Amino acid sequence: MTTITDRVPDLAGLLDSLSADERREIEAAYIRVIATAPRRRPRSLHTAVQTHKPEVAAAAVARGLAREQATRDQLVAESLSTAEVARLLGVSAAAVTKRRGKGGLIAFKHKEDWRYPRWQFAGSTVLPGAIAVWKVLPDRHDVAGLVRWFTLPSRQLGERTPVEAILAGEVDAAVEAASYVGSR
Repeated sequence: MTTITDRVPDLAGLLDSLSADERREIEAAYIRVIATAPRRRPRSLHTAVQTHKPEVAAAAVARGLAREQATRDQLVAESLSTAEVARLLGVSAAAVTKRRGKGGLIAFKHKEDWRYPRWQFAGSTVLPGAIAVWKVLPDRHDVAGLVRWFTLPSRQLGERTPVEAILAGEVDAAVEAASYVGSR
């Protein structure tokens, strides 16, 4: 059987950096796309819609999955575990869990633990304003994406990141920028 790296050699290096489970997941997604992709353009739409060969579509899906995994790996690397946050704040792990549950900490689930972005902490306290901005963001179906939003330049903030705006004391501007997320 042809593998994804046989069809898309430039992915081989990227896939090598992933764990065996992650590679199997991407390979399975590739196989699903190959198996279900249409082989021909629909007759009624052949002049209006250009379809790609299943291999091209599968390679695009695989690249997207690999990018998503790399982004998630970076988020995990730039975050703290529940135990690390407990030590930082000088409280128990149970207190961290309770605070997260009440919306007092920003976190995302990774494997069996919650991860807390480092940028939300100023010394041994939570960065004032970070939670106010977090609460304005839309539905939490893509929590990792919303966590990442805090570190990306925003046009509404003059190409500064929301974290930079919050650190500069411009929480209201960051709240307003958050209100634009998902509003297209």
